[in-house]
Amino acid sequence: MPELPEIVVIKEKLNQQIKEKMVKRFQVLKPYLLKNYFESEKLEGERVESVHQRGKYLILELSGFKIYIHLMLRGFVELISEDRQKRSASAIIHLDDGTKFVIGEKGHKKYASIYIFAGEEDFIQNKSLGIEPLDPGFTLGRLTNLIKISSRQLKRFLCDQKMIAGIGNAYADEILWDARLSPFRLTMNLNEDEINQLYRSIKKTLRWAIQEVKKEGVREKRDFPRIHNKKGRPCPRCGSLIQSVSFSNSETYYCPECQVKGKRLKDRRLSKLYR
Repeated sequence: MPELPEIVVIKEKLNQQIKEKMVKRFQVLKPYLLKNYFESEKLEGERVESVHQRGKYLILELSGFKIYIHLMLRGFVELISEDRQKRSASAIIHLDDGTKFVIGEKGHKKYASIYIFAGEEDFIQNKSLGIEPLDPGFTLGRLTNLIKISSRQLKRFLCDQKMIAGIGNAYADEILWDARLSPFRLTMNLNEDEINQLYRSIKKTLRWAIQEVKKEGVREKRDFPRIHNKKGRPCPRCGSLIQSVSFSNSETYYCPECQVKGKRLKDRRLSKLYR
């Protein structure tokens, strides 16, 4: 799933590729993608003023409308030439320079979404997204306050978009590994030093990941993470073998030595997990 680092890189690339271009036609190929009623011809003649990012959302700001794109698990966007075809395309914005901005989704699951509203409507505010972790307003004090009002496992806290917007399964694993904290520690049990370390690791890991995505490109399978999807490989810090705990729709990766004091957590959904 594209998370904040990937969305930031996509946003920067799209600002170079489609900014100031005009929309000739908006074509919805798979109706499930568009989540609100919208007459596609209204986009004709609109100019792309800029591309923004908020959490995991890409926002195309047109002269009169905003297009909110959430790629979910296997969604993608791509700029291609007019004569190329894309079998996995779900919607296409035809641009005045002869290119096509394709929004698509691989696989049979239909999770990706598009919302289109008039420019003055604040869709993101209605979604109650939390603060951006790389925003200047995300201070140590802000994180401390968020932790104080939460009582849940650390990884669930990091992935809660209403608390902090943009962090998902992969980078939560990377942040907690960097901070040497168990994914299953309760937020209420963190001391001041651990909160300080978590704060530093959030900023450090996301900035590092953005640079790695720029070098590697936005890909479905990332090669650069230190522990995510690296079960059975040596921890790059201590050499212990990376382990994982499986849940219904995700896995949590951790180093048993660096993060849980040498304990290996039981890989069953209903197991009692070490704190």
